Amino acid sequence: MATTLIEKFLSYNRFLVVFIITMIVVLSSIPLVYLLLLLFNVPYTQVLFTMSIVAPALMVPPTVIIILRLSRHLQYFKDELDKEIQKTKERDILLFEQARFTLMGEMMANISHQWKQPLNTIGLAVVTARLSPRDNFNKNFDIIEDNVRYLSTTINDFLSFFDKRTHNELRTLDSIVQEVESIIYTHITNKSIILTVDIDEDHTNIKVTSSISQVILNLLNNAKDALEYKEKDKKINLYFTTTSKGLNIECIDNAKGIDNKIVKKIFEPYFTTKSKTQGTGIGLYMSKEIVENIFNGTIEVFNTRNEGTVFRITLPYSQNCIKQE
Repeated sequence: MATTLIEKFLSYNRFLVVFIITMIVVLSSIPLVYLLLLLFNVPYTQVLFTMSIVAPALMVPPTVIIILRLSRHLQYFKDELDKEIQKTKERDILLFEQARFTLMGEMMANISHQWKQPLNTIGLAVVTARLSPRDNFNKNFDIIEDNVRYLSTTINDFLSFFDKRTHNELRTLDSIVQEVESIIYTHITNKSIILTVDIDEDHTNIKVTSSISQVILNLLNNAKDALEYKEKDKKINLYFTTTSKGLNIECIDNAKGIDNKIVKKIFEPYFTTKSKTQGTGIGLYMSKEIVENIFNGTIEVFNTRNEGTVFRITLPYSQNCIKQE
């Protein structure tokens, strides 16, 4: 309201504004001076009357002009700041969408791995059904039905993850973990990586906005890539711990860790230690944005004594992370 009035005030002719304000001050100064003199029992002379008119008439115009110029400059800077804020919002939205599309590429690779085995099994069951006696039909059809159900469940998990309408939906930790495992588990195991998920006993009382699944998938993908050149004993541990203040999530791998020189840069946009064909450098940046802006939480990274890497997320209880009594 105040900003609108100021903008309307500044839109008037400058000389008209100066004249109006000067007249108001001059006209109000005459009775004001008279009252002050009366209060202090000082005679009201012709000289004082003249000074009560001349002094405001000389002092008010330059003062108002300076104020108007400052106001116009301030308004200009405010407009420029609003434009920059809008540009930043648009850039963040673009980065967010870019991060999701990048993750979508990763997920499509995952789904191709997950579907190969069930499709091969279905194909084998069809061939077996054609060659087998009729009394074995039901067994082969059961195999086909189970695998079709698995394929349907998998694609539903993928669609749910990329559906913007469910991005702010509150869900249980069990469903989020199930979705994440459904999307990435096969791709990780195909690279001989052991994924362990540990959730404490109080997790059934926790509901979290489903956007956290994007953060977890980003961390798991980074851990998977870090273990790419490790020959054996490749492990990723995912821990969910509830406290009196909130939910803690830790993603720990046993790769070679992160160079201490770049730890502080790891969450910067477009910073990546991978080649350009493997990474864009926006996954961890968007993870940080989601954790801080949606959950008002924190995300940090450090190396373990065993040369692995720990990503620790702390989510305080809020409307996006609820602990039900």
